[in-house]
Order: sequence, then structure tokens, then C-alpha cells
Amino acid sequence: MPETRPPAKRRASRRRVRAWAWLLGTCSFLTPWVILGMSPKPAADAAPTRAPKKPAPPQRPVVLVITKKIVETTAAPSGPARTTSGAAPINYVYAPAPASAPVTVSCGTHPC
Repeated sequence: MPETRPPAKRRASRRRVRAWAWLLGTCSFLTPWVILGMSPKPAADAAPTRAPKKPAPPQRPVVLVITKKIVETTAAPSGPARTTSGAAPINYVYAPAPASAPVTVSCGTHPC
């Protein structure tokens, strides 16, 4: 009596394997959100309460005094200055130009 083999199992096609992989991957990705969405929400009474804080004392306003020193070293216009309002004429006073010293102005944390 010849021995007979059992029939070979049929393999799934690539399309079917990929479809199952997509389906199971999507399910495993969405499962945590579904479980969290279905979990019961705690009652508002169950929330821990904090002791009331006493109100903060009023703060004093901070006054910043910013002093800027501007030295202009350009030449004055030639000829007398004219005013139309009848005020006193403007007198230009010439100051020697500083020797290329860096001018630093501090206005807090931002440039002036």
C-alpha cells in the first residue's frame, strides 16, 4: 500500500497578507485611544481641592529712568539761523569729536 501525503496547505496571496497587516496595524494603533475614551470619567467631587491661597499683596510699580546722551558731531549749517516765530536765534556750540570711543547705551534687555 503506497503511503499518501496529506494535501499541501494553500498559502495566502500577498494582497491578502498586506490587507491583514494594515488592518491589524490600524487596530493596534487605535486601541489605546478607544480604551481611554471608554474609561469612566471621575466625578467633579472626586477632584482634589487645594486650600485657598491668601491674596497676594499689591505690588509697587517699578519706575525705570532711562537717560540717553546724544552727541552730534556734524558741522552746523553756515549762516545765521532764522526763526519764524520771533523767538531768540539759535546759537550752535561746537564740541570736540570723541576719539572713536564705543558708545554703549543700556536700556534693559532690549536695544534702544
